[in-house]
Order: sequence, then structure tokens, then C-alpha cells
Amino acid sequence: MPSGMEDDILVQLSYSAAKAFVSTYYADLHNAREKLSSYYSPTASISWNGNQLTGGADVQKLHTQMLPATYEVQCFDAQPLLPNGRGQCSIMLATNGYVKFGEEKDAALRGFSETLVLEPDTSTTPIQFLVTQQSFRFVF
Repeated sequence: MPSGMEDDILVQLSYSAAKAFVSTYYADLHNAREKLSSYYSPTASISWNGNQLTGGADVQKLHTQMLPATYEVQCFDAQPLLPNGRGQCSIMLATNGYVKFGEEKDAALRGFSETLVLEPDTSTTPIQFLVTQQSFRFVF
């Protein structure tokens, strides 16, 4: 069982990794949708407003068929999940914010809430995190 200091370190590392993920992922949702599949494990389980998708290719296809969108994350929270015994742990990331579809300045903002599970990809150096589970919902 991790000590209090180890818990604090895991929380800080989870926050740092989640902050980096949020800053790049949501920017790519707006500017570089062709990169989306690289954020997902091939077998990721995704629920996007009740629609079931599998892996990054499905997510990329969904977003390329949509109007351009601007995501504004208002807040996020990241918590480490149990370490895997190899010195790594997954991260549960919750985000909330607004999304605007279309390019018009006065396009309506819609609230969204999203929960993602990020797992370390040990095949990359430095280690990056991939989405293995995602649940996205519009907030009404």
C-alpha cells in the first residue's frame, strides 16, 4: 500500500500528465482532427452521447464528419488509479466545459462533461498516455 508521500507524488504526476493531455487533446479536436486516433488505444471503449465507438479511428471519423468545433475546458480533475505493479498507474480524468459548433462568432455554446481513463503507453519514450475508456455527454 502506498504511503502518504507516495500518494501525494502520484496525485501530482497524474495532474501534470492530465494537464498536458488536456492542453493538446482539445486543441487537436479544434485544429488537427486527423491526429485524434493517436490519442486512443486501438481497443478503447468510447461512449459519445450514447453512441458506442471503439478506438481512435472511430473517434476521428466521428469528428471529421462534424462541423468544426471549439472546445473550452473550464475545469478538470485527475486522480491516479491503482498502480499496475510496474511503477505506472492509470489516470481518471474528468473535464467540464463548453463546445461551440461552427465558425460563426455567435454560435451557441453547449456544455459538456467528459470522463476518460488514460493508461500509460510504455512503447513510447517519454511515456505518453492513451485513452482506454471515454464517456462524453452534452450537459443540458
